[in-house]
Formats: sequence, structure tokens, C-alpha cells
Amino acid sequence: MKSFTERNPMVIGAVGVAVVAAIVVAALQYQNLPLVGQGKTYSAYFADAGGLLSGADVEVSGFPAGRVSRIELDGAQVLVHFRVDKNIRMGEATHAAIKTKSLLGTKVLDVVPRGGGTLTGPIPMSATSSPYQLPDALGDLANTISGLDTDQLSASMATLSEAFTDTPAELRNAVQGVSRFAETLNRRDAQLRNLLDNAATATGVLAQRSDQIVQLVGDTNAVLAELQTQSKAVEEIWTNISAVSLQLKGFIDDNRQQLRPALEKLNGVLTIVDNRKERLQTSIKLLNKYAMSLGESLSSGPFFKAYVANLLPGQFVQPFIDAAFSDLGLDPSVLLPSDRTDPQTGQPGTPALPVPFPRTGQGGEPALNLPEAITGKPGDPRYPYREPLPAPPPGGPPPGPPAAVAPVENPVMQP
Repeated sequence: MKSFTERNPMVIGAVGVAVVAAIVVAALQYQNLPLVGQGKTYSAYFADAGGLLSGADVEVSGFPAGRVSRIELDGAQVLVHFRVDKNIRMGEATHAAIKTKSLLGTKVLDVVPRGGGTLTGPIPMSATSSPYQLPDALGDLANTISGLDTDQLSASMATLSEAFTDTPAELRNAVQGVSRFAETLNRRDAQLRNLLDNAATATGVLAQRSDQIVQLVGDTNAVLAELQTQSKAVEEIWTNISAVSLQLKGFIDDNRQQLRPALEKLNGVLTIVDNRKERLQTSIKLLNKYAMSLGESLSSGPFFKAYVANLLPGQFVQPFIDAAFSDLGLDPSVLLPSDRTDPQTGQPGTPALPVPFPRTGQGGEPALNLPEAITGKPGDPRYPYREPLPAPPPGGPPPGPPAAVAPVENPVMQP
């Protein structure tokens, strides 16, 4: 079997990407998996979706038991598909209704199991009900009130009050109260109609912007959660700022006498700078031009000589320089110890390598005993021992190379 290092990295990378993608899809759609999503899907017909969205909660007898999976238009009807727990039995007479869960208009699907048997097809529209919207309620109330004859209502209440004049005091007071209420409605008729119209307009705007309001509340919750998370860090920052301020206050209190003269001198310097601000700005502009010109001239050669115009000659400035050095106890004609030698140019030289010794090639201190350097010494790694040459035979030539025989000049003949 091949190891991972011997396999094709492109194939391994493709398999890894596919596995990661499958895990991400399974994590996002786990409720739709056949082995994990244990719910059963049902459907119902509604005359109006009423703001119900996919993913809304499904409540069975007021208890959360599933979610709306899909909403589609089937002719003039709205077909809502939803999933509930498979352990909940839905009868043939099951009723479904779209209800409002919160004041912001969040909708839920409320399912009430009824009847015997098992629900096999969609719930018919006769067994479903759409939500009653607040704008519709206010609109119906406005239409009902707009059709009332307030004058006739006031006259009817007055007649009723006169008819019950001989009745007991409790009933007469009740009728008189109703009559006064009718008169109040008559007097405030225009204001009430205006109020209801404005309320209908406001509720209509809220209904149109319900999604934005829900998003705003969600964003506000996220901001509050982040602020709560960062509250500890903010508290630490404020604590550190308080500690620093206390330290600065203590430092100023302890050094008030020393800081006062320094601050006074600083104020004087700042005053001088402020009074000569225009001159300083002009000098900085001129210095910029001079520096640019100097840089251009410097880049054109291996050396340069800078000349600043309008300076006093050296013979005029020299007495002041000597006086300044004498105040410091220095003699300008005497060089400092660091100025008496030329500074180093370049890098220091490379140190010499150790010299190899004969027969060994290793560095180190040479042996002072000459025979050890020639014949060696047992156990010495630098001068290993060497067996001496055997002694020459008696009467033979001495050891070493043979002696050269010198040529004979002008040989003498023997008689």
C-alpha cells in the first residue's frame, strides 16, 4: 500500500475538498437528511399566506414541533409544506391556522390534530384559516364608524334616557352615562375619525416595514451582545486610565517646584516661536529648496563642498568658539584621545589559520622534543610512533644516502 507522500497530491487535495464540502452541506442541511431528519412532511391550502415565510416555526397545539419547509402558489390558493415530528399523529380532520406570534408580526403555523385515521393529503382550505392583520382590523373599524350617523345615535341615546326617567336610580344613571358617552363621541367625531385614520396609516407603515423592524431588533441584539462581551475590556481600560491619571497627578504634585520653571521657559520658547512663525515658515521653505539643490549636486560626483551664504567669516566667529570651549574647560588646540587615531576603514582582517605540522596535518603547539617529532610517541595522535630503521652491518656504509665521489682533477701518473 502506498503512503500519502507517494500518492498524487492533486487527487488527495480533490478528495479532501469534496469531503469538506460534503460535511459543510450536511451541517447546514442536517434536518433534510434521511437518517437525521426524523420529521414527516404535510401540506395545507390557505387563501392567504399572511406573511408566513419558509423556515417559520410549526406549533402543534401551541408546542413547537417543526418548521415550514416550502411555500408555493397553487392556482388561487397558497400551498404550505411543513414538517413535524413523526411521533405526532395527524387525523383526517386536522385544522391549520396562520397566527401572529409577536407584536412585530412574526408568523407561526398552528396545527391542531383532529379526527381519526391518518392525514394522507393536503389539508383543505375549509380546514385552514389565515391571520387577521392589524391594518385590516383598523380598516374594518374605520369603515364601520364611518357609516354611523352620530346625530341619530345621539338622539337615540337622549330618547332612551327620557324613556327610562321613571326607572330605578341605578339604571337611570347607567343610561345617562351612556347618553353622555354618545354626546362625547358626537362632539369628538372628527377627532376620532382623524385618530383612526392616522392609526390605520401608522399600522400600514409598520406592516410594510415589519421585516426591517425585525432586522433592526436583531442587529440591536447583536450590538448589545458585543458590548456585553467587550464590557470587561472597557472596564480594564477605564481602570488603567484612572490609575495613569492618579500617577500623573502624584507626579505633578511631587515635582511642582521643578516643573514650574521648565514650563515657564517652555512658554517663553513657544511665545518666541509664535511671534516668529512667518519667518520660520519662510526659512523652512528656503531650506527645502536648498536641500533639494544640494541633493541634486551631490548625486553628480564622488564628493561635494557645501557653501552657505551670508555667514560670518571664520576669523570673526573664532573668538566666540574659543570662549565657549573655555567655559567647558576644553582646549580647541588639543585633540581628544578618540581623535588621535584614524577610524577603522572597512572590516577587520581575517585571523590567520593554524599552521599544519609535519606528518599530521593538524594544528596546535609543536612538540618541543625533537626525537618525538621525528620518531613519534606511542599514543600521541599528532606524532604517531614509527619503528626506527635497522642498524647497518659492521664495516658497511653509514645510514643515509650514499656519499657522492668528487672527481679527481689532473691525475698524477705513478712511475
